[in-house]
Amino acid sequence: MKRNPFTGSARFTASLLLTVLAALLPLQLRSGEMALLGTWTVNIERTQEVQPNNANVRWWEGLEGNFSTGVYVGGVPVPVGGGAKPEGDAGIPNPEMLRCQSFSVERNEHGLLLTYHGVGEEKIRSGAYRGLHSAWSGNKLTSDYESTTRKVKRTLEVQRDGSLLMSVIINPRKGKTRRFKRVFERSG
Repeated sequence: MKRNPFTGSARFTASLLLTVLAALLPLQLRSGEMALLGTWTVNIERTQEVQPNNANVRWWEGLEGNFSTGVYVGGVPVPVGGGAKPEGDAGIPNPEMLRCQSFSVERNEHGLLLTYHGVGEEKIRSGAYRGLHSAWSGNKLTSDYESTTRKVKRTLEVQRDGSLLMSVIINPRKGKTRRFKRVFERSG
């Protein structure tokens, strides 16, 4: 008669190991997921530091509030309200992501819900859905779409210091590629 190796203490050890692994796996998945979720508010100082060198594009372009450069402090333009509403290529507005000063990322039944406060909301599904190609992990969301006039690539990534870096690349069919970066901090 053969002896079963999973009897007594071996069975207890194996079941304890499986229980611990089963308990830790959802925590690991949840902790990775939680980095991107929440409410985020733009950090103007850090946003100015990370701006790419775009010709004729200012870091505040597209933000709600109709910013213009009417005031200069130490030779640096400071955005103040009152200018014309900035538009994208040939009258096409910038993506909602660029026009908000704060936004929230939540999970919903089909994927993620991005709420751009004061601007609108966007439902994102993983993979290709209605022309939008999206993918995300615990700390990064990428999405891109293409229209007849331009290609847009968007990335949200939580940095090591806990801030969120938003990168948007707008590549018009007949124009110069524009790159935008915004730094957001977690709100309340």
